[in-house]
Amino acid sequence: MASTSTLLTRREAAEIGRVPLNAIDKAIEQGVVKPKRSKGKPLLPAHEVALLVLLRQIDVALPPKAKARLRKWLAHLQPLAVGSELALSEALRIAMTEDVAQTVERAESYVRLRDLYIERNPAVMGGEPVIKGTRVPVRTIASLIEMGETHEVLREDYPHIPEEAYSVAVLWAHANPRRGRPPAPWDSTETPPVGERHTTQGT
Repeated sequence: MASTSTLLTRREAAEIGRVPLNAIDKAIEQGVVKPKRSKGKPLLPAHEVALLVLLRQIDVALPPKAKARLRKWLAHLQPLAVGSELALSEALRIAMTEDVAQTVERAESYVRLRDLYIERNPAVMGGEPVIKGTRVPVRTIASLIEMGETHEVLREDYPHIPEEAYSVAVLWAHANPRRGRPPAPWDSTETPPVGERHTTQGT
């Protein structure tokens, strides 16, 4: 079962679930998913992202009551075993897929590493999100990796940064483009939130 503290911004959910942002917005508007709110921002538990992925795989229009049952099943399914089934009717059974299970694992791993390695402190680099305990901007590490820098070189240049921080830096940067940066083809025009620390945080 996804931890109640595994909360993702809409953009993080889109990256992790590989779901278009406009599809997430539509699902929120229609009440298909039920985000939590922090400072007015919608934050999605991992099981809500899993629901969107599973509904996309089903590719069949389900009535609201069936979606509600599916959401409840995903929220309380433990362990999240591939092949576990929910019978929506005598003729329709929904099975947990590898992709959905991996989505929840990715979400939980991302949140753990995000909260461990990314921080925003107004006294450090003007509030630019950095790798915790350093003055190295998260976007700097992400940019180097995307330009092809190897982990070996990064370890030499930044020996004080744990290697497991690299992947979370890339995903965080994708979910938090700089203001003014052209959006991804499937992205909306909403200005993204920037790196709040995790209480019921979203970045």
